[in-house]
Amino acid sequence: MEIILLEKIHKLGDSGSIIHVKSGYARNFLIPKGKAILANKKNIESFEAQRVALEQENISKFLTAQSRAKKIEKIKTITIFSKVGKEGKIFGSIGIRNIIKEMMLLGVKVNKKEIRLPNGLLRKIGEHRVIFQPHIKICIDFIVHIIPKK
Repeated sequence: MEIILLEKIHKLGDSGSIIHVKSGYARNFLIPKGKAILANKKNIESFEAQRVALEQENISKFLTAQSRAKKIEKIKTITIFSKVGKEGKIFGSIGIRNIIKEMMLLGVKVNKKEIRLPNGLLRKIGEHRVIFQPHIKICIDFIVHIIPKK
């Protein structure tokens, strides 16, 4: 199925490119999420007319993501207190929701999809590297420091 990408998608293409994908991927994911439209004659002509507006929208998204990333760079570390057993293991685990809650307390609004845990859930005390990716082109590492609660 031929589609026109409305935004840059990793490993597919840039905004405005016409690509061929499997029809199920296009119908069930790309088109309903507003990431692509069918590549027929009418849509190609209307997309060319709207190309400038879409590029401006993508630039504004990038700039807002960049400003949020600067706030995260200023913070650098987040401290989370948790109950710990005798061996230094946390009761349960610390995940993305716990990190988002702490970031909200620091005044930074973060979406669940923007945080990556490269080593999975955090289950031990100490420092852990976490990735914040508000945009495809922006990726920032920060430290989550887990301290035992007394």
